[in-house]
Amino acid sequence: MSKSVSLLDRSTQILCAALVVMALWSIQALIGGTRLLFALPAYALLAIGGIISLLAWRAARPAPSRACFWSAAIFFGYMLVRAFLSPAPDLARLDIDAVLAGLVLYFLTACVLTSAKMRMSILSCLLAAALVHVLVGAIQFRSGNNFMPISFLQRYDYGQRASGFYVCPNHLAGLLEVLGIFGVSLVCWSRWPVWSKLLIGYAAGVCYLGVALTGSRGGYASVGASLLVFSLLSWRILRAAGSRVALRVGGAGLVVGVLMIAAAVLAVRSSDYLNDRTKKVGTDKSFRLDLWQAAIEQWKLSPILGTGSRTYLFYGRKFRTERMQLDPIYAHNDYLQLLAEYGAVGGAAFLIFFGVHWRNGWMNGARLGPKRIAVSHRLSSNAMAVNIGALSALGAYVMHSAVDFNLHIPANILLLAFVFGVLANAGVEHESPSTSQARRDFSWRGVLFIVAVTLGIQSWRAAPGEYFAEQARTALRDYRVLSAIDSAMKALEYEKRNPLIFYYLGRARVLGGDAQPSNEAAASFYRAAAPAFERARQLAPLDETYSLELAFTYDSLNRFAEAEWLYGEARAMDPRSTSATNYYTEHIRRWSDGMPILSP
Repeated sequence: MSKSVSLLDRSTQILCAALVVMALWSIQALIGGTRLLFALPAYALLAIGGIISLLAWRAARPAPSRACFWSAAIFFGYMLVRAFLSPAPDLARLDIDAVLAGLVLYFLTACVLTSAKMRMSILSCLLAAALVHVLVGAIQFRSGNNFMPISFLQRYDYGQRASGFYVCPNHLAGLLEVLGIFGVSLVCWSRWPVWSKLLIGYAAGVCYLGVALTGSRGGYASVGASLLVFSLLSWRILRAAGSRVALRVGGAGLVVGVLMIAAAVLAVRSSDYLNDRTKKVGTDKSFRLDLWQAAIEQWKLSPILGTGSRTYLFYGRKFRTERMQLDPIYAHNDYLQLLAEYGAVGGAAFLIFFGVHWRNGWMNGARLGPKRIAVSHRLSSNAMAVNIGALSALGAYVMHSAVDFNLHIPANILLLAFVFGVLANAGVEHESPSTSQARRDFSWRGVLFIVAVTLGIQSWRAAPGEYFAEQARTALRDYRVLSAIDSAMKALEYEKRNPLIFYYLGRARVLGGDAQPSNEAAASFYRAAAPAFERARQLAPLDETYSLELAFTYDSLNRFAEAEWLYGEARAMDPRSTSATNYYTEHIRRWSDGMPILSP
């Protein structure tokens, strides 16, 4: 490789790594990207990274696993096609954009950022960000006032439970459990100097403290699963080094592990709140069991192809039990929701994708661990440390995905994309690359470029509409009616197929009508709101929300007969909703009593 090519390749790698770090930092800081607007900056940064990665196309790198890449192409290709055909296109685009961004980061990690030191630098930056998450979480835990460091962002009311910059504590636990086990692996197996290992070890310890503060019982179980996988992988390596080394190092590791567990138990028991949460691990299952049962009933409707991306929201309502009155947005089980929305084909594609990557990671671990040690007698290896961390991180998510929905959170999707990219390419060349291997690698870099361009175009097109839609939402939340109407109208100049924008417009007009001093003035606002709700209903026919809002509006206009069939439509979509039943009962009372709401 010429010096000019080497310099360009090195510069490209550093720039791509910096863009990856900035993307992950930004999406984590912006509530995990759970609203599309807050994910778009990260998606744009990744798109830029994917595009500029082509500058170093002449550079030779360790060959990634073709089996891993093909399994990713099959799984995510199917997800994209099924999402494009979803009956809920407005929600499905969240999955589409997240999959595209995840693929860009996956290919960047496997094709471009193959150096173990580069990957460790990225992980170090993420561990530094984790310290800030935990600091924010400690404030939330201490005060219990839902503190958020960015003023225009809000989280749900979780009391003392820490969520950092995220909305939900469980999602922060999903981040910290992965970064924590990577930190442990770097401390135990990397070749970094002692002072840097002390810093990484401190950051990993803070990550586990943060998991404790989240009060996430799924997080507690996932930490245990990842540490178990890490222990088994480490023992395999130590056995290859000989029984004396295995007993000496393994014994020391066991002592350290016991001390860490004891410290964690003491820390949890020092808080009555956390102590109570840990006692409930494995209990209070009715909430999740109801959600899981609804997902199974949804899957039965279309067992082969599923009902479509993001449709659990609607079928979760349809199949909910009477004791489950919270809106079932997610199944709280990534596997069941995947099966319900993408069918057996999606489930099988996922198993192939996961199995191929686990096998490749396991085989790379054998080469980097026992086989290498048998020749060199050196225990430490940077590539091995990253590989063990990635396999252990999968162990955490295998557990956590059974009880939560971290893989529907864009920030955590991107983190797992990095993990799978590591498993697809360990970053170590075992054979000299042939010309055909170089051509194959270039073809996958070409795929990376195409996906990155697509993601960039998607982000550019979505940004204006999402910006004004968010402005409308926050204005509506703060009862700034005229501002909400103005922002919604501006959003509709860029995006006319998002039912939420029409919903914001309709709700703002209804609130404007409620504030009017006369019936005639109020009626003009209600009449203007009705077409907005009707358009939202047309765009999202499976969502009962818009049918109910239109029915409320017709009631306010004394158009009871028109409201009647809309209530019937909404109740058919959500037959066990007590709130829908109560709304309908009030509608009947007003209609039968001839209660005037507005003058005709």
